[in-house]
Amino acid sequence: MKDERKLLTEQTDLLLQVLNHQRHDWLNHFQVLLGYLKLGRPEQGEEYLKRVTALVCQESMIARINCPPLSVFFLTFNAIHHDLLLEVEVCDQMDLSTLAMDTQEFFRFVTNLVFLIKEHQRPGAHNANSLLISMANEEGLIQIRFDLAGTLLASGNEEVEKLLERSGRLAPIVTEWSRTEDEWLLAMNFPCRT
Repeated sequence: MKDERKLLTEQTDLLLQVLNHQRHDWLNHFQVLLGYLKLGRPEQGEEYLKRVTALVCQESMIARINCPPLSVFFLTFNAIHHDLLLEVEVCDQMDLSTLAMDTQEFFRFVTNLVFLIKEHQRPGAHNANSLLISMANEEGLIQIRFDLAGTLLASGNEEVEKLLERSGRLAPIVTEWSRTEDEWLLAMNFPCRT
């Protein structure tokens, strides 16, 4: 009973943290729009509103990838973690239930990779590094691309190699892996069931 209460308290605290982060973001958006209106710049306000609308549409696409744990992970990451900014771009209507690998395995693979990057990144000079994850459908494949604006330490590259090796028979097909001082990029294809 005591453990259940502790878990409930932790989950409640985490949910409040996420809700506070979202409320703060929306207040910032409204303040920017109000500023444009007060300055008599309706065109800039309209452009800003279009960007916010695109962001909300992207969040809707993320929520509909048919893997609820991964959707929640993507949509709440920035509220919980402050040393890596996660941006997710879903390019098409996505249904991860069509993957050849189990969606829970895919969830574990993606989240493990994000946490490896988070733990083994070289800290940004002034701000948190940003990681863009792009997902797209392509003729029987789910393409996913991890693009870190920053540097992954050598230890991180070793851990990523181990993660790929542990994937076994359902391992993704690596299509690009670039490691420079300014950027780290890993692109993969995951087969879908036929």
